[in-house]
Amino acid sequence: MGGLVTNLESEDRLARALEAVGQADFPAAISLLESLVVEDSSNARAWSQLGVCYLETQRPTDALEALTRAVQAAPQDADSHYLLGNASGSLGQLDRAAACYRRALDLDPHHAKAEEFLMKVESLIESREHYRTGLGLLYSKNPSMEDLNRSLRELVLSVAIFENSPARDNLPEAARRLRDLQRETPLAMEITPDLQPWAAACERGFQCILFKNWVGAQAAYEEALGFRVNDAFVHQALGFCFMELGEIDNAVRALLRAVELDAHRDFTHLTRVQRVN
Repeated sequence: MGGLVTNLESEDRLARALEAVGQADFPAAISLLESLVVEDSSNARAWSQLGVCYLETQRPTDALEALTRAVQAAPQDADSHYLLGNASGSLGQLDRAAACYRRALDLDPHHAKAEEFLMKVESLIESREHYRTGLGLLYSKNPSMEDLNRSLRELVLSVAIFENSPARDNLPEAARRLRDLQRETPLAMEITPDLQPWAAACERGFQCILFKNWVGAQAAYEEALGFRVNDAFVHQALGFCFMELGEIDNAVRALLRAVELDAHRDFTHLTRVQRVN
């Protein structure tokens, strides 16, 4: 009889805890749930809800421990694996978070939240890898032009995938070091009469860059795009202009577009389009 009373008391306490969670009264819920898991360490529901409360009150380390216990107590519960993924992600443990979301989907292929968060964390992991590669090349000992070229590309991809990537802070230096190495390269194409306005705008942009007139260069190259929107070298030049002007988002878009148009774009070359009279 005593065991039945204890079980009923535990169920009542869990119900009150869940009600408190529903009302966002997390301190009250935590108090109830902590007492429950002390009395019954195998109570998966209590551990899971305790983890939720810890997450809601910015206690990710405690949440990680609670949700680990929840998974141990109920290894077939998809929601617990999903929540453990959230706790892992909040601590920057991206690989573990991804593994948790995958396990949740193994158990419940229709777990929409686990699928959504897996896609997000996989993007973060991809962005992180581009960032680490770019950073390693940028700060390697005596980096070659190819190292710096690839470094800029990797940093741009990192920010393109995750706009708040720390690569944003390194992009200006990568661009500056590449700009110092840029070589003038003439465009190997005939400038027909209909392309004269485009060529003139490109030449103005080139001259502005030589004199570090970044505002003028931006205006000229944007005018050039009005005539030919798919010139990789124009997007590249615009990217460097935006970088110098501190417009990182625009710089990333322009440089990424240059890579999309020319997968092997060499950023050490500054293309010159001389007007033919």
